[in-house]
Amino acid sequence: MANHVIKKGVESTQIDYKLSLETEKPKSWLKSVSAFANTQGGHIYFGYTNDTHEAIGMKNTQLTASKISELIEARISPRVRYALIETESNTEGRSCLDLKISCGPNYPYYYVHDRVREAYVRHGDRSVLATDLEINNLILKGQNRTYDTLPSRYNLSDVSFTLLQATYKKETGDDFILPRDLVSLRLVGEDEIVTNAGLLLCDQGYLKQSRIVCTRWKGTEKGSVDGDALDDQEYSDASLITLLNSAEIFVRNNSKNAWTIRGMRREEKSDYPYKAVREVLVNALMHRDYQIIGTEVHVDMFDDRMEITSPGGMFNGGRIQDMDLKHVPSIKRNEVISDIFGRLNYMDRRGSGIGRIINSYMECYQKPIFYSDEYIFLVTLPNRSMAGNGSIDTYAAEKTQLSSEKTQLSSEKTQLSPRKLNYGQDWELSYFNDVILKRIKKKFRKKTINQIRMLFDRYRYQYTFNRRNIAELFHITENGASDFLRKCLSEGIIAKEKRDSYRFVEIDNFEEV
Repeated sequence: MANHVIKKGVESTQIDYKLSLETEKPKSWLKSVSAFANTQGGHIYFGYTNDTHEAIGMKNTQLTASKISELIEARISPRVRYALIETESNTEGRSCLDLKISCGPNYPYYYVHDRVREAYVRHGDRSVLATDLEINNLILKGQNRTYDTLPSRYNLSDVSFTLLQATYKKETGDDFILPRDLVSLRLVGEDEIVTNAGLLLCDQGYLKQSRIVCTRWKGTEKGSVDGDALDDQEYSDASLITLLNSAEIFVRNNSKNAWTIRGMRREEKSDYPYKAVREVLVNALMHRDYQIIGTEVHVDMFDDRMEITSPGGMFNGGRIQDMDLKHVPSIKRNEVISDIFGRLNYMDRRGSGIGRIINSYMECYQKPIFYSDEYIFLVTLPNRSMAGNGSIDTYAAEKTQLSSEKTQLSSEKTQLSPRKLNYGQDWELSYFNDVILKRIKKKFRKKTINQIRMLFDRYRYQYTFNRRNIAELFHITENGASDFLRKCLSEGIIAKEKRDSYRFVEIDNFEEV
């Protein structure tokens, strides 16, 4: 008799506990058999209390095992792979049963009885009825296919792959031969019907749900500050290659300390490490569930972090937060996209992406956070400029020291700048309106003065902005925004930080009236 040691605690994604075998209403546990077979596999332990999970055992495990086998064979279709193991209990003369269910490969597995035919999946510690979308995914898994391999309603004559050709040549050094390579890479079928992967990588980006929405928020929460969206862009109707590059540029432009290129390498003295940003964005585009209509990848940047959210949880039904991040299985939801991204060197085919993301924050006190459920996959990257360095003790000591120094400097600054005490809590805006704008009012028209006030109200001294931000805020062209910037630069109201990145000149650096 086996002696299994089972960790006490709540039911996990792959474990259920039953005090006894329910034969009158066996659906109560057979739905878990279906769910485990449809996701990652799992165990149902019979002879355990539901609350404390104590192994109190059952009287006749042989008879119980026979009944379990009988009900599984009769009511689970197709035939599921399972094993029954007798284990010891804490009660003399009694033993328990471990029903081990393996997942796949003949998905989906249904609970069938009378006129009922239902497929279940595992969500956390619950076995729930599969949605139509989840059943579609299970059917594809059972056929050993993925959504991106399916044919679309477009012909090869409807699309072009100019960007893919150019990128392939640049990254691999090899020519991309049309239409031969499109067929061999499963972007187009032998009948010249474009696959869903082809729609995602063609120049036109015909798969509408392949959007990326990027937002730079003011502060640390959505909606926490009036006029809180400093910058927002939606990228769609384009190849995944364009979406990836556009999202990277958005992150770079909205980082105070962005990565830069020196010669042939990227400098990493940045708010967000380039390798981590690239890895997360690639995974979001590559592993998202494109069957979920009306959804998109979101990139939300805050003062202290960036959150990248993609539709659809983990493909195997698990939760990333329950796993050892060093040993997360590499399972491809979209195998064609994964293959091409690998060929373009956008990802490591060995599945070490999470490791590279974590290693990018090796010197930081705060680390990336990974979360998933049945609906989303979320990665949070801390802003390294605010995340702190070193161990916990070192970080705490540095933080205390910095806080003390900041207090001292703040005190000195207040003594040197008594105007801050005269203008109340929002002294920046009050001083800017009362002094700075009055100083320049004779040099600008009233309309321009109002625009300057509006721009300062949104960005203050803390945030940067560019021509596009100004054009969108004032509803003018980018040429008009350039004229506005030239005037402000000439009067010393704003300063240029880097290419197309500007900031209001801090008050203490502005000439006193």
